[in-house]
Amino acid sequence: MTIKLLVFDVDGTLAPTEEPIPRTVSEKIVHFEHLGFQIVFISGRTASYLAGLARGIGLKKPLVAGENGGVIFNPATKWEKTLAEIPRETAQIIKEALFKEFEGLWFQPNQTMLTAAPRDLSQIDHLYQTVLTLPAVKENNYKINKYEDAVEIMPQENSKGQALAVIKNIFGVKKDEIVVFGNTIVDLPMKDETQYFFIIGEKIKDESIQNFGDMKEALVYLEKLI
Repeated sequence: MTIKLLVFDVDGTLAPTEEPIPRTVSEKIVHFEHLGFQIVFISGRTASYLAGLARGIGLKKPLVAGENGGVIFNPATKWEKTLAEIPRETAQIIKEALFKEFEGLWFQPNQTMLTAAPRDLSQIDHLYQTVLTLPAVKENNYKINKYEDAVEIMPQENSKGQALAVIKNIFGVKKDEIVVFGNTIVDLPMKDETQYFFIIGEKIKDESIQNFGDMKEALVYLEKLI
């Protein structure tokens, strides 16, 4: 077996949401890069955030895909590829409608999708239901992802799996040369692009998926796998 790409979701996978990546985890990932593996971060965060995170833990040649695959970026060469985008005019219509309903709403500075976070997290369900009723969302059949702290609105064509398919072509790798770690349903589209798909935590349970309690446990298994 020859593994070439190691792909990681960030929040809830490398570390609990809003918590730093444990040093033991970051050091191990950097070690894998030193061994010659291409490290890829794929997340709902922006590509610029992921690039800073990757460099911050010591990676030299990471590849990142932000906005759940909407923006693929190589920090070393500054090469960038965007997939489908919500048109600027449509995004503004959606924002204005939500600003009227929610005070203190914050939007992540995205390029291809919208990520709305309310100041009061008890409003997440209300925000989600409101987004579902917006004409601009329904007419364009946008995909909606709800989290504990935000709601995402993204083009139907985009997914982490689609981004990974593009990355596979860039590096010329096959399904059995990729290992992927995620933790939620948003990561599931990547399962079709690899033979080695693993889940951190218990949010997804399936006979065809192997689960690990945390990333430290998963990395011990990864060392044996490769």
